[in-house]
Amino acid sequence: MAALRAEWIRIWRNPADTLATVAFNAVLMIGAWFLLPRNWLFEWTGPSGFALALAGWMYADVTATNVLAPDRERVLAALDDRDALGALLAAKAVALWMLIAPICATIAIAVGVVEQDWLFTAVVVVAVALCPFGALAGSSLVGVFFPYHQRSLRWRWEQRARWRTVVVRWLILLVVPYGVFPAFSVAIAVVPVVLWRLVRPADVHTRIGTADFALCVAVAVGVSALMWVAARRIAVSRIQRHEPLAAYLREQDRG
Repeated sequence: MAALRAEWIRIWRNPADTLATVAFNAVLMIGAWFLLPRNWLFEWTGPSGFALALAGWMYADVTATNVLAPDRERVLAALDDRDALGALLAAKAVALWMLIAPICATIAIAVGVVEQDWLFTAVVVVAVALCPFGALAGSSLVGVFFPYHQRSLRWRWEQRARWRTVVVRWLILLVVPYGVFPAFSVAIAVVPVVLWRLVRPADVHTRIGTADFALCVAVAVGVSALMWVAARRIAVSRIQRHEPLAAYLREQDRG
């Protein structure tokens, strides 16, 4: 609880870091949902897929990947304490989940009111609430292996002579989250979706039935849980055993 409380304090003290990023991604997703062709976005779940798509986009940013450098003091202080380090990483994922999941669950319920399909809506809420944890843990590995310090654009311009590390590397790591979180989400969903398509190949372009969807979500939650455990172990081991990472976190001028 102490780690989660500290993370909440960090988020609200620096609203431009997490809150603004999440809000911006939400606006992007809402625009895409209404402007892009319908068959690009969760056609097989119908309107209820909006909440799932919105959650995916709100999570898919540097808030889910660059988990170490913005909070380097606490990370460095916990280097020798495996439990504290694990709690810190878990708190970051849970805090982000607490910001996004209630919003998306509320939207799913609102869609359920319109659609009058309460059982299907309940399954969507479960998916929104539980499936992202594995993808969040997996996405955080980007920040564990490739962290970057939050420096102003002015500072990066002044340091442009070191363009490979200060500019190019930074730009790549800004864009990568838009592919990393969806990739882990696909990894979570691929087994249940493939199973569903094998069972009902003739109906692949129609809305999935409630029972089938519930089974898919149950399998996805199991995969997500396994991914959470595996990614957390990899992250903690990497942080504790990689001295160059600690050295990087201590020096903000490395960009």
